[in-house]
Amino acid sequence: MKEELLDCLVIGGGPAGLTASIYLARFKRRVLVVDAGASRLHWIPRSRNVPGFPDGIEGRELLERMREHAARYDVPVVQACVQSLAGRDGGFEARLEGRVLRARKLLLATGARDVTPELPGLEPGLAAGNVRYCPVCDGFETQRKRVAVLGKEVHGLRESLFVAGFDNQVTWLSMGSQQDVQPEQLTRLRDCGVLIADQMPLHIRCEPGHGVEVEMVDGRKLTFDVLYPALGLTHASELAISMGAKAEEDGQLVVDDHLQTTVPGLYAAGDVAAGLNQISVAYGHAAIASTAIHNCL
Repeated sequence: MKEELLDCLVIGGGPAGLTASIYLARFKRRVLVVDAGASRLHWIPRSRNVPGFPDGIEGRELLERMREHAARYDVPVVQACVQSLAGRDGGFEARLEGRVLRARKLLLATGARDVTPELPGLEPGLAAGNVRYCPVCDGFETQRKRVAVLGKEVHGLRESLFVAGFDNQVTWLSMGSQQDVQPEQLTRLRDCGVLIADQMPLHIRCEPGHGVEVEMVDGRKLTFDVLYPALGLTHASELAISMGAKAEEDGQLVVDDHLQTTVPGLYAAGDVAAGLNQISVAYGHAAIASTAIHNCL
């Protein structure tokens, strides 16, 4: 039996995808969400910069609330991975395992993944909140603490400067890349009181309530309250790129003011679209994109 033609297929069930599905359902559009279950909300112990939750909210709880919201409007959510996309009859065709979905418009909300350090001992720190990935989200909570930033070259340097703005004692774990940045940039670090440990880390130990211990190659053991890996993101834009969509150097998709990619009818929202990687931004992207989709159907 041939699948019903959807008004819009949403790929990705995180903040952007679920918000878009709520908007589209309220616009009385035929919408379906395909979710691989890999939202970065799973990794957030508690976020305190999501408007409406002054005491903070766990990432998994926020995701569950959004799923309940979408369910109020009978939005179907299929747990699966999209294997390929193609243009078909003026719309789109998405192939899943054992199923083909057809839609007039398509919204990609596949997000991004943090590049994790290839070091043992990281997982307990994530669960305890000692290892964090987003100083924009939670730098406020690190005030006047010992903070390490693990990252190479300019990216690690800039994040070290950002975290130092919260009155922290910051150490840049530069992973042997100190010589690859300009002297004036190192001067900025020193002016902000940022220390530099240029050797490679070997191991991370995290105990709840006892911070983070980083063992260096020379045997030194450095102790911090919080560790921020700053190794970049991998944006899940392959499906759109396979259809010819243009992307930035970091993989984020180029979009217009309505969040449409360079492929007509293909939209992107959230971390996979060019812009700041934030939950609130994902909400805004989804609202703009879904309204634009509705208006052009």
